[in-house]
Amino acid sequence: MYADVVFPFKLSPLTYKVPEDAPDNLKGRIVKAPLMGKGHYGLIVSARNESLLEKKKNIKMIQEIHHHFASESTLSFMKWLSDYYLSPMGIALKSIFFEEAVNICVKHDVSCIESQRGTKKVANFQHSYKSFLYHAPSISHEYYLLDEVLNRTYPDIHGAVILVPEVSQIENLHDMLKNIFGERLCVIHSKLTKNKRLETIKQIITGQSDIILGTRSAILVPISNISFIAVTSEHSTSYKGEEGLRYNARDAAVMRGFIEKSHVFLSSVCPSVESIYNVKTGKYSPTAPSHIAPQKVENRPKIKIIDSRLKGQKTMTISRDVIKQARDIASKGGRFLFIINTRGYSLIRCEDCGHIAQCNKCNIPLVFYKNRNIVKCHYCGFEQTIHESCEECKGFNIKPFGAGIEKIKEEIEDVLKIKTITLGKDYMPWVIDKDIDAASFAIGTSYTAKKLRDEKFDAIALFNTDWLFTRPDFRAYERTFQEITMLTNILKPDGSLYLQTWYPKKRILRFIKNYDFKTFYEYELLQRKILDYPPFSRIILFNIFMKKNAERSLHDIDEIINNIDKQGLEILGPVDIASPLKSYKYCLQIFMKSKDRKILHSQAERLLIELKKIKGAKINADVDPLKI
Repeated sequence: MYADVVFPFKLSPLTYKVPEDAPDNLKGRIVKAPLMGKGHYGLIVSARNESLLEKKKNIKMIQEIHHHFASESTLSFMKWLSDYYLSPMGIALKSIFFEEAVNICVKHDVSCIESQRGTKKVANFQHSYKSFLYHAPSISHEYYLLDEVLNRTYPDIHGAVILVPEVSQIENLHDMLKNIFGERLCVIHSKLTKNKRLETIKQIITGQSDIILGTRSAILVPISNISFIAVTSEHSTSYKGEEGLRYNARDAAVMRGFIEKSHVFLSSVCPSVESIYNVKTGKYSPTAPSHIAPQKVENRPKIKIIDSRLKGQKTMTISRDVIKQARDIASKGGRFLFIINTRGYSLIRCEDCGHIAQCNKCNIPLVFYKNRNIVKCHYCGFEQTIHESCEECKGFNIKPFGAGIEKIKEEIEDVLKIKTITLGKDYMPWVIDKDIDAASFAIGTSYTAKKLRDEKFDAIALFNTDWLFTRPDFRAYERTFQEITMLTNILKPDGSLYLQTWYPKKRILRFIKNYDFKTFYEYELLQRKILDYPPFSRIILFNIFMKKNAERSLHDIDEIINNIDKQGLEILGPVDIASPLKSYKYCLQIFMKSKDRKILHSQAERLLIELKKIKGAKINADVDPLKI
């Protein structure tokens, strides 16, 4: 007998001989086998009576055989993760908490799959795969429908995974799920300590817990026989991994539901264009609470467009209309949140030649910190004191340009004479709540706003609205609609959201102001179809990182691309971009697109094999990227 064993490393499965006294049911068992001169724990993914390698070389023997860890469906899901995201199966194995399982099953001799609850399928609830999409009028409605579904079906649910995009949102659902499922519930996310994560995985693989609430990685937990999967705020970019296995938890949830023959419930206040398209093509079924009428637009917070071109603004960043409303809210003891997605005080620009100070390595603007009199690159961390003269024209007419959090804070406190707090990225929800109680006005970025709870503020002002929809990304309009819609969920129902812009007549702002989701999706799908972008095509990005000058490898890369069959395929690049990795100075990017997923993946696999032959290069493949 021979077995293919995968290890939690950047490797494909390796073939080993099986001891004569081995049990018959080998597939899915944890084993120990020699690898790189040491014994390592791996997982048997297949077993057979003969090997093609038998006559070519001596095949090493499996040393130890332990408990089952992976069911047939788990193995299928792991293989899909590896194949679809162009990642070695070893990385997929590592991602499904295999090392924790080894600690539990081998070192503590705990049995896995056999003892899990829910081995019997319940026909009246779960007999086939089906995915639903709920376009919720608010986050509270989103959670309400989930609560309604789970309360009606919980006796029949024999395994469930509920995903939220941010750790801070786990608290919103924890008590609700605890009331329904009791001790069957467990929580998993990246902030857990090593010991707590180990204890949680133990509860899952022994069957103590079969209801899992968590962030992105929760969809990868080693639970078999899942009957229900929910993905809240399914549009969120937080579901896309940027390191290791670059999977999208939403898409992985749909595939896992298909493999497990379970129901998948997707929900969002502003669903992704891809999900709306899947409803239109019949892949997903639309759903809504039968006894709750759609929330009317007039019951939502008002969205007001503020024209930054109006005269009389002088040097103020904050418009007169926003200042007027801020004074009114302050007089009533209300709360106001100012959002700008630029840290520091501003950028630095030469008024004579227009040159903006940039990082020499990353070619992006340096951020000015007034209180420290420095400029800093938020990409690589470089910082220096401000030059007295312009690097381009050598002139001395250098002034702050644009606005960041520090400048907004300075203007508010100077004009309104009121205390403000700055919400940094390290703030946790309970800290924010405590600080906001002591101040009516808060300043932060959209990232920190995600950590705030519903119905917190009387008004919000967004200052860099234009940056949202002018980003060089085909999803710019979609992201703008989603981010602004999410902001309305931390406003009171009678609150107001002010969007300060230099382009008040922009089409996307009209959609947002009127909460016109229907027209927006129609427009966006039409544009995507004309330009042949997702969901009408698929995209894969390759990043080639190098420590030495990338120009030396450009010829080799061009030759590799020229040898790729481009029928039904579009390839752009390579282009030189700023490297996000500090240990690699250079980065080249290749863009691949095709309407045919099979063509795209087959040629991408071929390209990946060839690129890996480039000496000294680190290659990352990003399937269905959200950042371009």
